[in-house]
Amino acid sequence: MVGALIPGQVMSLRKLALSLGTSPMPVRGALSQLVAAGALEELPNRSVRVPRLSKSRLAELFQVREVIEGMAARAACNFVTPELIGQLKKINGNLIDAIAKRDILMCLSTNQKFHFTLYQAGRTEVLMPLIESLWLQCGPTMYFSLLSPAMPWDASAHTEILSALQAGKSNLVQRALARDVRTTARYLLNGAADLVFNGPLAAPRMDAYF
Repeated sequence: MVGALIPGQVMSLRKLALSLGTSPMPVRGALSQLVAAGALEELPNRSVRVPRLSKSRLAELFQVREVIEGMAARAACNFVTPELIGQLKKINGNLIDAIAKRDILMCLSTNQKFHFTLYQAGRTEVLMPLIESLWLQCGPTMYFSLLSPAMPWDASAHTEILSALQAGKSNLVQRALARDVRTTARYLLNGAADLVFNGPLAAPRMDAYF
């Protein structure tokens, strides 16, 4: 979901269980759930792989993300508190620091924390499981949006979201959220996919992470 695993990356059950310090049985159960959710795909040798998405599927995922997450962001506007604003500002400050340091994994995890903190504030029962499912499917592609010197990440959309939340402008919150999603989608679909270092729609150079 965060993007620490990339499309095409293969994981063996044994090595994954060893890295997590547990037996293969609970890992197998968790992997089966992720396969059912479309986040992983099972290979004939019983290992699993992060799927390599088609360009059309990735585009559709981001389009649906924009709609669903926009609804969640608007819902959060009904429950804005000084504590929520302070929490989001702190998270976004950490993201800005991570971007400046080119700390890819910290960028990914902090970005996900910002979005989910915002969405969970809306107290919706239906939207959050949908959002989690979408991030499980498209999250692995996010890694590639940070590899280029011209990466689109600057956290400016997050700053706009914060300003709109403080002003009580739900339409501006949704618009800034849409810009954030579209910027990443545009880069992944039109730029990173064609990069020679293997884009989000190509097989990665490393076969396994664990």
